[in-house]
Amino acid sequence: MIRLFGARIASAALISFCSAAPAAAAQTYTFDFSTTTPLLGAPGAGSGLLTTDGITFDSRGYTAQTITGISGTFNGSAITGLGSLTGANNLYYLTGPSFLDGSGLGFMTAAGTNVNLFYQDFAASYRINTTNPFTISTVRASSSAAVAAVPEPATWAMMLLGFGAVGFSIRSARRKTMLKYATA
Repeated sequence: MIRLFGARIASAALISFCSAAPAAAAQTYTFDFSTTTPLLGAPGAGSGLLTTDGITFDSRGYTAQTITGISGTFNGSAITGLGSLTGANNLYYLTGPSFLDGSGLGFMTAAGTNVNLFYQDFAASYRINTTNPFTISTVRASSSAAVAAVPEPATWAMMLLGFGAVGFSIRSARRKTMLKYATA
């Protein structure tokens, strides 16, 4: 009876852990860009990490995700967060000719610069517009999925040892049977 109760508890715990998994996990992408042609103002360069919500949807016939976070630097100043300079929609494209669209990615820096990085379909090139100081430039930009960390062998060994210890404790916690003699 006790063994069945323990098995039911273990099954319920396993089911609850499996059902608690999120439908979509956040994705992280690296990005970098640098000025190729300053049209107005000084050249600029930036790099960092973009975080998306991991939920894919169709936008303009391509697969996209919403950018929810950003970190990195622009012209040596830390990027402090997302913004919406000139209506940036902050979408990251997984398919299509570019990782941004014409509305692009908007962000702010610690130096007070507002930046909009976007892709011009008709020119097939990326551009940035900034305020404080005002610049317009054509840039070379790239992005790729960030490489996820892989657990070290020692971490895997500790996990397997822990599972083994739990299994051993469950197996060795059996009831002791008592030997009884019938007397006549």
